Amino acid sequence: MKKTIGCFYKNVSLYALFFLLITPALYAQRNPLIGAGNSYVNITKKSTGGFVQVGDTLEIRTNYFFGNGYNANNIYKVRYYDSIPLNTTLCTGTLNDSIRLITNEGLTLRRYSLAGNDDPGTYTTIPAAGNYQLRINIGALAAAPSAINPGNLTDITGAGSVTIGTYRPKLFGGTLITTAFRVKVTGSVGDSIILAAAKFIFKKTATGTDTIITLKPFKILISSSASPQLCGNALGNNLSSEYKGTFDSGKVLNRVAVPTFLIPSYDYKNNVSATVSVYDGSYSVINNSSPLGSTSVNSRFQPNCSTAPAVPITDSCRNRMHGGFWEIMGDHTGTNNAAGNPPVPVGTKGGYMLMVNADVVTSEAYRQLITGLCPDTYYEFSAWVKNICKRCAIDSNSTNTYKPGVYPNLSFSINGLDIYSTGELDTVGWQKKGFVFKTSPSQTSALISIRDNASGGGGNDWVLDDLAIGTCGPTMNMNYVPILLGCASGTVVVLSDTVKYSFNPTYSWYKWERSTDGGATWGVPPTPTFGSAIPVYINGRYQYVTSYPPFMANGSDSGHLYRVIVANSFANLSNTNCSFTDGNYIILKLINCGVILDANLISFTGHLQNNNTALLNWILSDEKNIGKYEIEKSGDGIQFFKIGEKLAASNTGMLEYYHKDLINVNKNNFYRLKLITKNGLYQYSKVILINRNYAFQVSSLLNPFKSDITADVILPEDGIVKMVLIDNYGKIISRHNRKLNKGLNKVNYTGMENLSSGGYYILFENNGVQVQKKLTKIN
Repeated sequence: MKKTIGCFYKNVSLYALFFLLITPALYAQRNPLIGAGNSYVNITKKSTGGFVQVGDTLEIRTNYFFGNGYNANNIYKVRYYDSIPLNTTLCTGTLNDSIRLITNEGLTLRRYSLAGNDDPGTYTTIPAAGNYQLRINIGALAAAPSAINPGNLTDITGAGSVTIGTYRPKLFGGTLITTAFRVKVTGSVGDSIILAAAKFIFKKTATGTDTIITLKPFKILISSSASPQLCGNALGNNLSSEYKGTFDSGKVLNRVAVPTFLIPSYDYKNNVSATVSVYDGSYSVINNSSPLGSTSVNSRFQPNCSTAPAVPITDSCRNRMHGGFWEIMGDHTGTNNAAGNPPVPVGTKGGYMLMVNADVVTSEAYRQLITGLCPDTYYEFSAWVKNICKRCAIDSNSTNTYKPGVYPNLSFSINGLDIYSTGELDTVGWQKKGFVFKTSPSQTSALISIRDNASGGGGNDWVLDDLAIGTCGPTMNMNYVPILLGCASGTVVVLSDTVKYSFNPTYSWYKWERSTDGGATWGVPPTPTFGSAIPVYINGRYQYVTSYPPFMANGSDSGHLYRVIVANSFANLSNTNCSFTDGNYIILKLINCGVILDANLISFTGHLQNNNTALLNWILSDEKNIGKYEIEKSGDGIQFFKIGEKLAASNTGMLEYYHKDLINVNKNNFYRLKLITKNGLYQYSKVILINRNYAFQVSSLLNPFKSDITADVILPEDGIVKMVLIDNYGKIISRHNRKLNKGLNKVNYTGMENLSSGGYYILFENNGVQVQKKLTKIN
């Protein structure tokens, strides 16, 4: 085998090359008269797959198959023309052998220098108008092209003749001609490489007119180094057809339903059996890759087959496709690993999968128009694929070498733009391949396709399952246990949710919802809470915390569920197809527990000591049911964490406790108590604020708002805060004065429900210091 180093190749002897010479005894083949295809292989990412990026080396290929009997098995004056695609440069290098004819495995059959007049291949940097840069004269007795205009389509100088079935590479009684040249990607991110220029020209008689094969062009996107691959948590409805990408399930070996997308020019087999094979250029939807429906995964492989009667059927090569070549296996649905599912016996229900024996010419293998996409949203386009033939390679002597041969190499495209390739799929089991794409601000549909970039014949046999097109969703972690246990007599409920996602700026809009019927329906909670957050980037993900305003719950709230819905815009919060939740919610369970805390919390205060640490103090009148006190701290008043605890004395009468926070106070420090009973119930105290120097601040402003404006206001001392609401034209809509205390105050201004929707400004003022913010009214 040949080693590749960037654009270059190491020399190999021709006798070591694997040619396409496959005996009909091993594989029953269809025999089309003619076929053609084009493709590329990303040499830089040949073994791993991925995106095409600046600096990558691509091998541009075209392939032409002439079946036995075409034009009496002869074509004349055969030549190939092409030009270097835009946004690439031809690889030259010291070996000067970028232009080649290759086998279907990508092995060099003939190589040509770039210079003219020395062999049948040539390259012209700047050809004459209408001419092509690359040319190869093909066939027996092929010689150098004309030195004047080698890229001229009508020039036949040096062109040879091909005797089909004799000229190598030979395949199924025909001939496969594959051209190749290598380029370095030099464009910019977002540019396209267009494969469109290739021409294959021949004559049907020595002096007849030219027959020209022009291949269908396709585009390759140049991606950035930061292009995301799999998002890892595709949510929402799988938009893939074919039973949401699973290809259904059934008790019979062959699926009855015809696939929604028929592979062009392929034969569909829905009657695979001991006498009907999936040959090159055909495919099926099947629940077991054994034509007999065998579950004997350790059956013999070629070349260790035997027809002796002593060989039991459980060990017979007959269990494998083509009499001993393909794996025996089940589908992948319901698993998440390389092993997949074991094969199911005949009559047992098993999942179906798409099974393809690739044609000798490259072509599209799957296509689907997806509708109902959300604009400006990230999606994952992925599938699980597997190379199922470890022993399909054929050498130049028509002898099977029992190696994998041609490795499958698939590319995924969106709207005709090739974005991602799987690389060569080795025989290591199921592999998940795919990428993430983002819809445009107005895009609601996309045409997706999967293309086979490798020739068939002597390998390139594969299965596909669990095709998925799903939204790259967020993860949300309620900052409470799933069940919030409290007493029906009254429990302070403080809810918050941490929202995390991989791709910004998606899912920065949020809203809280409540269900009163166990999750069957969801609606607006008593205090409508929604808005847009500014996420922070932590440990490779964007995240933010959204909080529901604290409230006192009682027995009538028991059983209510709260959750968060997120979207990438305010409008999409109301679109069930474009807003998402990951299924997490909190249920309130409020029980009749008498006096949950047989105690009376008289006060909870704190102050800054001379050494800039905080001293907390709380006083109770009775605590005979209290087990302990946990002290919690927060830097933002939303996310609290435990910093200490005190065991209760369980005494009657007046009791007083202290707790010192030994960490210096350099910013706002919020504190609260968690009073926990001996049987595990608890209540929270009010939140207090301690700071070294209090400054007038306004935070947690509800934006947008409907009827109420809520905010947290911090004052350096007791005083009056003035609030003025002004519309976009400078008109004062309302004024409010509120007497507030030193430290943290939660304020609520009501009566705004009749305002027109739109933009407003709100002004808070204390002792001549003003804070102005912009907010939006919605209806």
